[in-house]
Amino acid sequence: MNVIAETPVLIVGGGPVGLGLSLSLSQLGTPNILVEKDGGTALVMLTKGGGHNERSMEFFRRWGVRNEVVAKAMPEDYPRRTVFCTALNGHELGNSPEPPWRENSYSPERRHKIPAYLFDPILARAALATKLSDIRYNSRFEQLVQDDKGVTAELTNTVSGEPFAIRAQYIVACDGSASNVRTSLGIPFPGKDLGYSLSAMLRIDELERHHSLGKTERFLFVGTNGSWASMSAADGRGLWRFNLLYSKEKYDLDNIDIQTYLKRAFGKQIPYEFIRMAPWKRSQCCADRLRAGRVFLAGDAAHTTSPTGGLGGNTGLGDAIGLSWILDAVVRGWGSPGLLDAYEVERRPIAVRNSTMSTRNFKGWMSGGTGTDFSKVLDETSEGEAARKKAGREMAAMLYPEWYNVGIALGYRYEGSPIIVPDGTNEPPDDPSEYIPTSRPGHRAPHAWLADGRSTLDLFGRGFVLLRFGGSPPDVTPLLAGTSRRNVPLSVVDIESSDIMKLYERRLVLVRPDGHAAWRGNELPPNIDDLVETIRGGKARSSATVNGGSYKRKAVAV
Repeated sequence: MNVIAETPVLIVGGGPVGLGLSLSLSQLGTPNILVEKDGGTALVMLTKGGGHNERSMEFFRRWGVRNEVVAKAMPEDYPRRTVFCTALNGHELGNSPEPPWRENSYSPERRHKIPAYLFDPILARAALATKLSDIRYNSRFEQLVQDDKGVTAELTNTVSGEPFAIRAQYIVACDGSASNVRTSLGIPFPGKDLGYSLSAMLRIDELERHHSLGKTERFLFVGTNGSWASMSAADGRGLWRFNLLYSKEKYDLDNIDIQTYLKRAFGKQIPYEFIRMAPWKRSQCCADRLRAGRVFLAGDAAHTTSPTGGLGGNTGLGDAIGLSWILDAVVRGWGSPGLLDAYEVERRPIAVRNSTMSTRNFKGWMSGGTGTDFSKVLDETSEGEAARKKAGREMAAMLYPEWYNVGIALGYRYEGSPIIVPDGTNEPPDDPSEYIPTSRPGHRAPHAWLADGRSTLDLFGRGFVLLRFGGSPPDVTPLLAGTSRRNVPLSVVDIESSDIMKLYERRLVLVRPDGHAAWRGNELPPNIDDLVETIRGGKARSSATVNGGSYKRKAVAV
């Protein structure tokens, strides 16, 4: 087969994770090719959600696309509360108020919501603008062959039908939950089947004029058997996504009367424009391994989550950040091959953590709290009113971690990673609704505002950064010499602020390109070479063979 191109990294799949990975690699300086079977980016107005948490917004800040995302996202003053009701023109059971944004505290960014058809092209344009990302549409992956020096991907041009091949040092599968790449490698994808859902995109201008529940982001519709549908503002400008929450069988589009469901949800006739609808499968799955030799899995190809909480896309973008610096380091030569193993060790537990929380949220949507009684919520009696209030309180309590999830967004950590140097401190609680800033190795380095108006997060992303705190910081010449010998990129930043030093807890904190702390201390360790070898992956011994092999890793159940 004709090999038409060679590249350090080939990305299969042009959704947000693939595009984000391409952009991140390019900004680090590693050329890459992305192949996508469709004829362009976001050609169809998909029914997918587009909620991006604080951490993802920090990534966009790093990539230089934050302002464009905010400009096209749901207006910042749009009410973000969730209302539980029997219908828009029925009874309100209760609501979850808008989660507060702790300005200047945990993050320089706040959550935003932007539909995929507007978001994905932003990443595509930014990636192409680097001149190091090569996006090739109408290119369908067929199979791959890998050896000790690289991988050859066999593809088909979906317009001409002609086969072709691309040779790469590494391939990353970002081709969705039904990933052809993962399937071709025979990697198991176990998990939980959470049933089928159906989403319909609607255009409704000024919906709040047609009901008395107030302007809000999301409605959860409740019947005598619990929640049965939801409706969420997709862009805050009249585009809504209506969801039927659960069916054991896949919805048949030829035999479903969506108007009947909408009438039940609205409670009266409301004018709307129907755009499109699509059935989809809800699941919680995670691949047994995220690496097979020179091939890696990311995003939905690696793990799936219920969209309850918006953690799927955010987790996938975390994969892109976590993998991009590792691949860049190995391609450039300063990263040891052992660095590649750290991707799975670090990211797979986070995928399981986040998907488990999403499933918990979904069960809360369906059943409210434990023992919640919905049998009388439609009754036009005082007893029915009391039942509605009780069910509303229980639903709000059960779903609190979904709406208030700063801990999920910012509190994940890479415990047990072979490229992190632990300092012996105890792991803080991993609470979905609470975040404790810490520079403890493995955690996201905390945000603080610098004297020049930048965030500490703006210092990270282009190599390792050693933060030195205080008026008389320790001498770090040995570390500079040690990293220089291995060509590990390192810059030193001095920060005199006592408040930031207190936040960071140590006088020296070494931060990785992905913004996570790798090591910390008040003085340099006695064995500098040992520290340098650890952070560059030289002490992580790979047990993976080219054709898949086995991995020595901490077992994490799905």
